[in-house]
Amino acid sequence: MAGRSEIVRLLEANHGRHSMHEVFTDWVEMFALALRNAVDRDGFDEREKLFEHLKAKYSDKETDRFAEAFGHVVIQLTENPRDVLGETYMGLEIADKAKGQFFTPYSLARLMAAMSIDELVEVLEDKPFATVYEPAVGAGAMLIALTQELKDRGINYQQRIHITADDISPVAVHMAYIQLSLLHAPALVYRRNSLSLETFDTWATPAHVLGGWGLRLQVANTATPARAGVEEMPITPTTGTAVVDHPHSQTTGSARVTLFDLDEAS
Repeated sequence: MAGRSEIVRLLEANHGRHSMHEVFTDWVEMFALALRNAVDRDGFDEREKLFEHLKAKYSDKETDRFAEAFGHVVIQLTENPRDVLGETYMGLEIADKAKGQFFTPYSLARLMAAMSIDELVEVLEDKPFATVYEPAVGAGAMLIALTQELKDRGINYQQRIHITADDISPVAVHMAYIQLSLLHAPALVYRRNSLSLETFDTWATPAHVLGGWGLRLQVANTATPARAGVEEMPITPTTGTAVVDHPHSQTTGSARVTLFDLDEAS
C-alpha cells in the first residue's frame, strides 16, 4: 500500500548511523511516550527525559522524517484502519525470523475476528460493555480487527468494550499502544509476562483515561464480587477463538472475552 511504502521510505532514510531495527524501535517508543504524556502525569518527567534522550540520537532532519512518518500512520489508521505498524515492521524486514518473530497478516486477523465475534455481539445485547483480553498482543492486529468488526455491526467499540493486552516485548507494547490510542479504543496495555504475570509497565490509552474507565471497571468489579455468578465457557485453543465469561447474576457487570492469536509474535 502506498501509505505503508511512504512510511518505510522515511524510516529507511534515517538508517545509516543506526541499525534499521534501532531506528524503528526508537521511532515507535518516541511517539508512544508523546501520546502517553498527553494524558498521564504520573512519571511524566522521566518519560520526557527518555523522549529527549532518544530524540538527541537523530538530526533535526531525521526527527522531521519521524514526525512525517507518524503523520502517515495517523492518516492510514483514519482512512483504512488496520495493523499499519505491524505491516511496516514486516516491510522493513527487521523481524527476527530465527526466533519465529512475525506479525499476523491483518487480512487473516480480520477473518479470525469475523469468525469469533458473534458470541461477543450476543453478550453485548444485555451488557453495557465487555472486557477483552489479549495475552500476546504483538502490534495489535487481532484487537484492531475486532474493533472494526464491531464497527461494521453498528456497535461503538469506543464505548462498548474495554481492552486489556499483554506482551513481554517493549516494541510490541509501544506499537499496540499507539494504534489502540489512535483508534480511541479504551485499553490498558501491559508490558508483562502473561504466564508469570510479572509486570514491568502499564500503558493506559487516552480513551481509557479520558473516558473514566478506571471507575467504570471498578464499579463493574464491585457488582460481581469475586466473580460471583460467572459461568466460564470451555477454552477452545484454536486460533482466533473467543472465550466469553457470562456474569448471569448481575445485569450491571461486564463480560470478558479472551482472544487467542496463535501467530502474533512479540
